Amino acid sequence: MPELDEPPATTSDDEATASAEGGEHQPEAFAISLGVGPLPTIYVPQAASVPKPNPPGGTMPEIPADLRYSKDHLWARPGSGAGLVRVGVTDFAQQSLGDVVDVSLPEPGATVTAGEACGDIESVKSLSDLVAPVTGTVRARNGDLADAPELVNTDPYGQGWMFEVETDPATLGQQFAALMDGDAYRALTGA
Repeated sequence: MPELDEPPATTSDDEATASAEGGEHQPEAFAISLGVGPLPTIYVPQAASVPKPNPPGGTMPEIPADLRYSKDHLWARPGSGAGLVRVGVTDFAQQSLGDVVDVSLPEPGATVTAGEACGDIESVKSLSDLVAPVTGTVRARNGDLADAPELVNTDPYGQGWMFEVETDPATLGQQFAALMDGDAYRALTGA
């Protein structure tokens, strides 16, 4: 057994090159472990950057700049009438949920309050609350989702919308200001 005070035997790159020029085949460098024996040098190339993994759906989520977003992953868009707001689930949320199989929406005439559950969305993975992004009275809901809940997955910002809320026009600006813009939502989701 070698003395423990002795440094491990190594071969420098210059010695390895000289040996290789002399016709001998030796590794470029190696170290001797007292318990195991010779260990080859391991070279690990450094990557220029580490790519982000794909999100659950396999593609980067779409985040339209003209919408406002809640921390609960719902979007809000001003509707056609004064004080009307259309609401839906974000692309990021639908990718995270997986295949949507059922949606329970608030009834027309029901009052919804920002930050409170007003329905739910069921996917093959989970059952999640729909949390209202604005306060107001539900004026319409997307009846197409009863027969085709997959519209939430295929067109979350179009045909997959959830419901429309009538809000007080005087508070609409404040309610939208409390929501995130596209850049803030992108930062929240890491997209």
